[in-house]
Amino acid sequence: MKRKFIFFFISTFAVFFTQVYPQQVLTPEDAVRIALQNNYSIKIAKNSKDISDNNSTIGNAGFLPSLDASGSASKSVNNIRQEYSNGGSVDKTGAGSRNYNAGITLSWTVFDGLKMFASLEQLKEIKKAGEVNYKLAVEQNISDVLTTYYDVVRQEQVLAVIKRTVAISEERLKITEAEKEVGAASRFDLLRAQVDLNQDKSALMNQELTLQQSKTKLNRLLGRNVDTGFDVVDTIAVRHDLAYDDLLSDAMRKNSELLLAQQNKNIADAQLSLERGDLLPKISLNLGYNFSRSESDAGFFKSSRTMGLTYGVSASLNLFNGLNTRRRIENAQVSIESNEFAYKQTEDLIKASLLNAYHKYSNSLQRVKLETDNYKATEENVSIALEQLKAGSITPLDFRVVQQNLMDAKSRLLSAEYDAKSSETDLLRISGLLLKADNKN
Repeated sequence: MKRKFIFFFISTFAVFFTQVYPQQVLTPEDAVRIALQNNYSIKIAKNSKDISDNNSTIGNAGFLPSLDASGSASKSVNNIRQEYSNGGSVDKTGAGSRNYNAGITLSWTVFDGLKMFASLEQLKEIKKAGEVNYKLAVEQNISDVLTTYYDVVRQEQVLAVIKRTVAISEERLKITEAEKEVGAASRFDLLRAQVDLNQDKSALMNQELTLQQSKTKLNRLLGRNVDTGFDVVDTIAVRHDLAYDDLLSDAMRKNSELLLAQQNKNIADAQLSLERGDLLPKISLNLGYNFSRSESDAGFFKSSRTMGLTYGVSASLNLFNGLNTRRRIENAQVSIESNEFAYKQTEDLIKASLLNAYHKYSNSLQRVKLETDNYKATEENVSIALEQLKAGSITPLDFRVVQQNLMDAKSRLLSAEYDAKSSETDLLRISGLLLKADNKN
């Protein structure tokens, strides 16, 4: 009795808490915004983009000079014995000597076979590739977020239908119990109604688990605590204004994978210029200032000091290195050709993916229309069948079939709506419009 009371108290408190403090309604726009802030894959891609941004400098390309400073100090203690040709001599124990050096050197390569220009161009292309990679990561993760979000919406709707099915089965059980009391129904009919109700309740429990798993996955994609509670919108709104020709035109100009393939081509072109730079001479300017001081307790000089400016120019040209420069140039040319093939391959893949997604999108829209009409008819059949069951003009088995048809019709409708929305998201992602259109989702 005590356990029943505690269970009743907890259930009542939970219902009261839910009514007073309802869960946050998470919209698709909210989900996208949170993912952009918290998603770990997006953060990693952002860091990679920042690295390529930091590397794209004239200093990294070799345009700027290098300035180095150096200094040293040393001391030695020696026993010295020296005899001179004039008959003199020096015999000293523990004679010390000290040396001090300091200098600053400026080195500047003013010509390296135009390699610095090719390097800067390559760094700029790598920077652009980093930006495209970041956009690609954002698009893929936002696509996953929206697909998972609408899966949660679908599972919520399926749960609502199963709850309605349970309510109908409970009503059927009450009708059967009343009929049995007056002899209009057998114990078999009563047990069958109870079995069907238990089956529906079991389906309800399974659906609650499926819904919770979908919510957990969405929370993970949003980069927040996986047990965060939330509600979602109650409908799947699908756009009907997507035209294949417009999407194809946008995809050829804005698709991130195609843009990345183009950047890889540009990087390969710059690499060829870098390799060809080894065929030309390298010219450098050098400027330095040095200071040196020496002190000794024994010897001809007690101290010595020098300081002065040094400057000059140097030039070098490789005449032969085992044909390695030629080999690298040929490899760079092959790499350019491979990247051109990769670009065409990516272009064909995008066209095929877009066409398949559009066919699925069009098919799903037709299914949505068909299943919407079918579901309305099934709903009306259930209402009619329930009245017939109360009047005893329909068998429990026939009523169960009508009841199951309602569940199947709603499941097919939700599946069609989800497929249409998923296809819509794919179309926008492939055409490079997803980030601009997420506020319409």
